Amino acid sequence: MANLDASSNAGDVIDIDGSVYEGGGGLIRYATSYSSLLNKPIHIHSIRANRPEAQGLRFEHTVAIDTLRQLAAARVEGNTARSPELQFAPHSDAEILGKQPQARMDIKTEGAASILLIALLPYMLFAHVAPQVPQSGRAFANDQTFDIVIRAGTLCVKAPSVFYMRHVLLPTLNLIGIGEENLSLSEEHKQGWHTQGAKYPGKIVARVKPLARPLPGFILEERGQITKLRATAHVPPQVRQDFKERLHVELTDLLSTRNTQAPHIEVGVDVFESAASGQYHLLLAAETSLPTAFLGYEEAYPQKDRFPSEIEHNPAKVAEYLIRGCIRGIWTELKRGNAVDEHTEDILVMYQTLASGFSSVESDHNERPVPEFNPNSKALSMLQRPPYNTRRLINNNIR
Repeated sequence: MANLDASSNAGDVIDIDGSVYEGGGGLIRYATSYSSLLNKPIHIHSIRANRPEAQGLRFEHTVAIDTLRQLAAARVEGNTARSPELQFAPHSDAEILGKQPQARMDIKTEGAASILLIALLPYMLFAHVAPQVPQSGRAFANDQTFDIVIRAGTLCVKAPSVFYMRHVLLPTLNLIGIGEENLSLSEEHKQGWHTQGAKYPGKIVARVKPLARPLPGFILEERGQITKLRATAHVPPQVRQDFKERLHVELTDLLSTRNTQAPHIEVGVDVFESAASGQYHLLLAAETSLPTAFLGYEEAYPQKDRFPSEIEHNPAKVAEYLIRGCIRGIWTELKRGNAVDEHTEDILVMYQTLASGFSSVESDHNERPVPEFNPNSKALSMLQRPPYNTRRLINNNIR
């Protein structure tokens, strides 16, 4: 691959091994975002080389890269599906630099809509306040806003749903100083799935306004007591009522603690009909106070590596495994005692590096009990007898 002329960029091309650590799409998202904000051209090689059946760029990666290319006026080589290497030189395409960024973008891709939005946000939010971004070129105006329509999965395997974004991630970003004036999700959305059993796009609509001043350092280390628990589910229409009743029974059992010191917990439940045959999704989101925190845990069904095959044609068992698995998942997140769950912790890594001053979102000494939950509930009783495997919460035998 020929080297891009990076004469307009600061410094030499940075070479990155795309197979290091997890070696997936996260590395590509971080690398291109940092490249754009630091005005450093990069060359990524051996992309996903440690994944024998899916090496190179995926189609959804190419869409994210192309969108960032337009925003950051980058020149790019190698941005095709299955490409093992990529060159990305920000702020060096003279033709794009001379044009105002589109105020409304309509993007169709595969995979999760949330992942694409997460990939674009760092540059869109911080471009105006990053000193390395050429202010005479592609920098965004203080009052410029962007409407981003993303047509992709909104309920996905191993990716945040639109409801997780709305009830967990965005409120957490608000805590660190990125509020609704800078990032919001429209109520206008369309259900879409990306699981092992269904792949068709839905829609999310986000409004983004670049930060007008640097983001101060932030510390979100501990959570407070649980004050709200919200359940959002999507299930086949024919089992909606049964699932809702089962969810009510399980949550009542979970919160029926005799601990007189446990605070009252406000519970909200929404059970929607799935638009895809045989598809289930459940998110449990907890809000705490003093300190305020937002944590969530969600799963989509089917997943071959998470659910036993024998429950496939048994809706009652699917509901049992899904509900109890998510209860165990949110319990594990709350038991860590941190102010963010593991999904948001990963997402906030970049925001910690971009903030001005020391930032932290976890502590090794936060583990705490969850007295608000009944340890003898059917969902949790087996987990009170260690050792237990928190990485395979759903596949514990349910009696």
